[in-house]
Amino acid sequence: MRPRAARRRRKGECPPAGGRAVPAAAAVLVCASILGASPGSSFAQPEPHPSFEQDVKASFIYTVAKFVDWPEGSFGGPAAPMVFAILGDDPIEEALLRAVEGKRVNGHPVTVVKAESIDDLAGCHVLFVGRSEAPRLREVLGRLRGSTTLTVSEADRFVQHGGVMGLRLDQNMIRFEVNVDAAERSHLAISSKILKLGKVVREKKRAPGAS
Repeated sequence: MRPRAARRRRKGECPPAGGRAVPAAAAVLVCASILGASPGSSFAQPEPHPSFEQDVKASFIYTVAKFVDWPEGSFGGPAAPMVFAILGDDPIEEALLRAVEGKRVNGHPVTVVKAESIDDLAGCHVLFVGRSEAPRLREVLGRLRGSTTLTVSEADRFVQHGGVMGLRLDQNMIRFEVNVDAAERSHLAISSKILKLGKVVREKKRAPGAS
């Protein structure tokens, strides 16, 4: 995997109260989602720029990571970076670099890398699987089965194939599904604050009265 350096803030982007350099419209959507706005809510937004959609999705992925607990031993140490990897060709790469620039997740600095192949996935904490990888989703997810990786994609039926989180942008709102069985296999604890906002998917039926 080759690390990508986050670029400087673009003219016209300004950090909100928390210091994140996120376009205003993207910040509104992400904050509204986390604060529990209803799926049908609408928000007044400025004219979208060409990377608007990618900025929204990248900001959402970064925000979700802050609500996930990785198991002990997933990091080399307290100062070890959290690695966001991108597999396949996808326009979200530059947006993700902007979203995490200078940020930390649970005290860990964030690094964005480009995975050249499936063999480069070891050690990544968050993996975005590009649509170009759809023909080999089973192979990719099979290689990661049991690893401590939060897998995310817009590919059709991603969570049904064993991915942890599938997302899409619909009418300027993030819609997402979480495969809780896949998350459990990856030893990831996803906050209920996230789960209650999306659709929870299970691979197996639970016995009556089971949690």
